Amino acid sequence: MHASGKTREQAATALEQLTRLLRAQAWHGDAGRPMPPVQAGVLKLLADARHGMRAARMAEQLGITPASLSDTLKTMEAHGWIERSPDPRDGRARLLRLSWKGHAQAALKRQPGQGALGLLQVLEQADLAALLRCTQLLVGEAQRQGLATGLRTCVGCKFFRPFASGDAARPHLCGFTGQPFGDLELRADCAEHERAEPWDFAANRERFRQRIPHPAE
Repeated sequence: MHASGKTREQAATALEQLTRLLRAQAWHGDAGRPMPPVQAGVLKLLADARHGMRAARMAEQLGITPASLSDTLKTMEAHGWIERSPDPRDGRARLLRLSWKGHAQAALKRQPGQGALGLLQVLEQADLAALLRCTQLLVGEAQRQGLATGLRTCVGCKFFRPFASGDAARPHLCGFTGQPFGDLELRADCAEHERAEPWDFAANRERFRQRIPHPAE
C-alpha cells in the first residue's frame, strides 16, 4: 500500500521540525558556549579516527566544502581542541587529531542529555530499529540524488549484505566481521566502512528497501 502525497508531506514536515529543533538546541561545549553542528561533526569524526584524518576526507564525510571546513578548523585550533601533525604516508599532507581538550569536548557530546541523544531516550528498541532503518533509506536516497557523499552508512558499504543471513531476527550480514545483524545494529557512521561500488550500492539499496530475503551466497 503506497502512502498518499499528504502523508509524505506530513512526514517531510516532521523531519523539518526535528531539524529546526536540533539546530536550536545545539549541544553546548565548555563554559556553556553553543557549539555549531560542523564543530560537533568534526569532534565525532576525530574521536573515531585513531590515526587522525586529513581535512579533505573530513570535508567529504561532513558534506561541506573544504573552504567552509577550514574556517571551522581554525576556530577549533584556537580553542585548543585539535592538533595537526605530518601524515607519515605523505610528508606534504597533514593529519588532524583531537587534543586532550578535544577529547573532553567529544565526551560531553556522548552524554545522554545532549542534542538528539536526549530525545532518543524515549524510544524503545523496536522504534530505534525502525528509525535506523529509515535513516539508512533516506541517506541512501540522498546519495543517489547526489545530495550527500562520504557518509559511512551500512547501505553504502561494500561489506553490507542485506537480507542475506537466512536469520529472520538478524537478517543482514557484515562482510567485514562475518556476523549477521538486525536493524537495531545498523550503523549510521561506521569506522570500518568502505565505500561500495556504484552498482553494488544501487543493488543493496534496492534490496534493503524492498525487504527481499535473499539467501546467503
